[in-house]
Amino acid sequence: MKKMKRDIQGKFAIKSSDYREVRSLRLTDDTWKALGIASECLGLTRADYLEEIVRSNVKPCITRKNSNISTSDSQDFFEPLPSITRYDQEMERLIAQVQNLQKENLELKERSAINFVHDVVDFEAIRDRILFELKLGRQASAYKAAQKALNRFIQEIKHLVDSF
Repeated sequence: MKKMKRDIQGKFAIKSSDYREVRSLRLTDDTWKALGIASECLGLTRADYLEEIVRSNVKPCITRKNSNISTSDSQDFFEPLPSITRYDQEMERLIAQVQNLQKENLELKERSAINFVHDVVDFEAIRDRILFELKLGRQASAYKAAQKALNRFIQEIKHLVDSF
């Protein structure tokens, strides 16, 4: 990195005709101090120092696999920087996890429908109400035939539900 000169007033001299926008960064105090020390040792502003770092190709690549830069999270300097793409294995794992959750969700829905039929629906009460609406005596042959048909219908429904 080349050292920048200061003008007569002690300000860093303009290094190019490119206009710079004002930007902001959120940094810890220690990082801000270290950035200031490093840039001052080279005779640069913090902004010039950061631009020099970027220009010298020390920047993350667009894929994690090709990144040679490490981060400093919790004293661990071996973690690669985040990038636009994820590892293929991680994507496959996440897809498999979603598929398993969808399958499990479907099984739970089916189980809840079966529990609803067995625990909530009172087929016998429904049968008795329908038979009462026929306005027949319990000894009438039509009543007994309807009761037999409804009992058979209830058995078929329960058997169908149990087969899930």
